[in-house]
Amino acid sequence: MPLYSMTSRCWFPVTAWAVLGLLTALPGCGGDDPDPGTKSSGDPVTTDPVSSQSSPGVTQETPPAPWVELLASVVDHLDHARLDEAEKQVAAAEALLSKAGDGDGKVAGLKELESLKSQLSSAREAEVKRLAQEKTEQRARRLTEAKELQESGKLDEATAALDGVLSMGPTSEQRETVRELKASIEAHRSARRRLGSWMKMLASTQRSEVRAAQNQLRRDPDTAIPLLLEAVRSSDKPRLVKNTLEMLRRLRRPELAVPAMVGVLSRVEQEASWPDAVRELSQVRESGAGPLLLPLLGTAKSSAQKAAVLTSLAAVPDPPTETLLVLLATLHQDGPELESALRAAFTAMSRHGQDDLVALRGLPSEVDETTVEMLAKLPGRLSEVALRKDKEQAGAARAAKKLAVLIGTIEPAPLEGIKVASSVGVYEKSSHSAVLDGKWDAEDPMTGWQHPLDKPGTIILDLGSEKTVTAVRVWNYNGGGQRDRGWKDVDVFVANSRTDLTPEISGTIPRAPGASDQPDFSIVLPVDQVTGRYVILKAKSLWAPSSFAGLAEIQVIGY
Repeated sequence: MPLYSMTSRCWFPVTAWAVLGLLTALPGCGGDDPDPGTKSSGDPVTTDPVSSQSSPGVTQETPPAPWVELLASVVDHLDHARLDEAEKQVAAAEALLSKAGDGDGKVAGLKELESLKSQLSSAREAEVKRLAQEKTEQRARRLTEAKELQESGKLDEATAALDGVLSMGPTSEQRETVRELKASIEAHRSARRRLGSWMKMLASTQRSEVRAAQNQLRRDPDTAIPLLLEAVRSSDKPRLVKNTLEMLRRLRRPELAVPAMVGVLSRVEQEASWPDAVRELSQVRESGAGPLLLPLLGTAKSSAQKAAVLTSLAAVPDPPTETLLVLLATLHQDGPELESALRAAFTAMSRHGQDDLVALRGLPSEVDETTVEMLAKLPGRLSEVALRKDKEQAGAARAAKKLAVLIGTIEPAPLEGIKVASSVGVYEKSSHSAVLDGKWDAEDPMTGWQHPLDKPGTIILDLGSEKTVTAVRVWNYNGGGQRDRGWKDVDVFVANSRTDLTPEISGTIPRAPGASDQPDFSIVLPVDQVTGRYVILKAKSLWAPSSFAGLAEIQVIGY
């Protein structure tokens, strides 16, 4: 029931103040005199029944027009978006007004009624648009849901979602999308029937069975890929995910494989498969992973997930230019992610030439003052971490030193304790260990290494343990009058085995002067801080092949 006010000579619902502002012309409703039926406190006045009878010259209370309450109710319904109820009250008020006699009260009521009808019409139009927009958004959500369900292998649920889209009056474009998705789902079902047995073998613990399954699936990659993308999302079959990730990489479809690998890192329920995703990402040479990995750092749910993302970011070929800025806070804090953050920062900074923190070279153009201050403090922070001796901090210390060397905070030096592990051979009384005797400015053939020409010149240096190599310095063979006996083009390898794989750097070694007491004629071949126990030098060509060739001295620089 609406509450009625007695503060004037009119009775009306409290909620109708706005409406009644236009109806002050009604008899008895425009004055400011207090109601004689109430005390000043608002309590009813008790009167004698006889004395309350009408007396000549006394104005009687006039009740409000019957449509006033209805119009006030319309206002309330519109305020609360109850459009159907508002429409009923409008119709009722309109019926009453049509039967009322002429007068100022009716005119004001009709005016207010028209205003409310206009508001109701606008509200109806807005409601229609809102419902249409909601239905459009709902169709789009269902289409996206159907695609995700298909990708995860839930084909029946995907079909049901598409049927739901069709029941909501889709656009012609959406109908075409539904048709394409349904055709894709049927193709997926067909592929399951044909390749299902091979997909089961992909989860085998027997490597031979896995290889057989991969070979069969590789024969029809377009059909196999949807099944592989479905399998890689499995949260309860880590072996299947591991073999599927490997299969995706070997298909050489990075545009599909890379998002799938990063997707594994993004799902908390696939934590058991994170190491496999990290390993496969590190072997992908094509670009695409970096921009997908960096945003994951902000959504990582645990230190383990963040570390996995950082480890991947350190191995990909395309870390974004803003990687260092994103990692700054982590680099300035101790924690389980520090080592992987240092390695990821090194990869990004070396890729983008961000080794000058003062000039901000290679960094995004807009860097705020707080970031500049943190960058200025980074060299000191790296030096402090690099000096740590705690075994638990050894990995972070090595990574910090590597980054400090990159920005010039720490200068690497020639390594000591190096030995020659093997060489292609020696000539006459020469020894291959002569390349490590520290003598390069001499004509004495015994201070240099001579080798025969029947095989390509090769020498392998043993650093004694795994070290980080930043450069290899070489002096060519310097026999008296024999400036053309040395090597010309050379490949340099750094590895933990004696097998040369991919050279870290190739270069040309200058001719020696062929005389003593000459200016330094060495060349420094920079190496991008590669770790390994062995440094391998292999001659690709000689300046002037004769009876032998060789080198005078080799120096490995690093830490």
